[in-house]
Amino acid sequence: MRPRTIAAAAAVLLLAAGIAAAPTADARAPPTPICGVCDLDRTTPDGTPVVAGESELTVTIRENGSTTWEAEVDLAAGSDALAANGSLRRTVASEAARDGIAEPRDVDSRIDGDTLFVDYRDPNATERHLGVVVFTPLTPAAPSVPFAIGGEGVRYLGADRVTVRGASGWEVRGDASAADSDGRLVWTREAGDEPDDRGRVFVDVDRDPVAVEGDALLAGPRAWIGRLLTGDTL
Repeated sequence: MRPRTIAAAAAVLLLAAGIAAAPTADARAPPTPICGVCDLDRTTPDGTPVVAGESELTVTIRENGSTTWEAEVDLAAGSDALAANGSLRRTVASEAARDGIAEPRDVDSRIDGDTLFVDYRDPNATERHLGVVVFTPLTPAAPSVPFAIGGEGVRYLGADRVTVRGASGWEVRGDASAADSDGRLVWTREAGDEPDDRGRVFVDVDRDPVAVEGDALLAGPRAWIGRLLTGDTL
């Protein structure tokens, strides 16, 4: 479970008094890609570059709270090296998956032509309340110690397209840069903000996405309470 904090009145008083004068933005962790595999850009020990081209990530939220992540990356460089060396491919895929917002487990990878496929799961990316599943990694966690500066870095896509969907019979509600489609949320580079000088498109999610059963009673209020119980700022 990722740590959450809710702003306290004491923190406001400290800020007003000027005690927390140092800028907090500089103390935050660096920006984090939603899909680390999709943001792949590294050099292997023998000097071979491995660079991602067009890419997409699909995250599926399951009823039991587990999530599966499926990345599909057209490699601009390095596909031959990964295809020829399975050990290298597994190492590159596992390291790249950890660069994203997930806590990846059971990482599996394969090469088909110039396309790298990487699948993994994260059992700790959600919280379950009142029969709904709240997906938390898109909103950066603040420090767990009151008045501390820092916290997780802001999120950027990393991929050209990111989809968050529910398992069969479930739909996902929340914020997205593009309209939701068939109970899923979709973010794309084209629909996002202008890229920064490093080509990163940042994602500003105000509310955690919530997976609910398609025919659930009072789905809206339950999603609202589920976010509240995770410490989400509403």
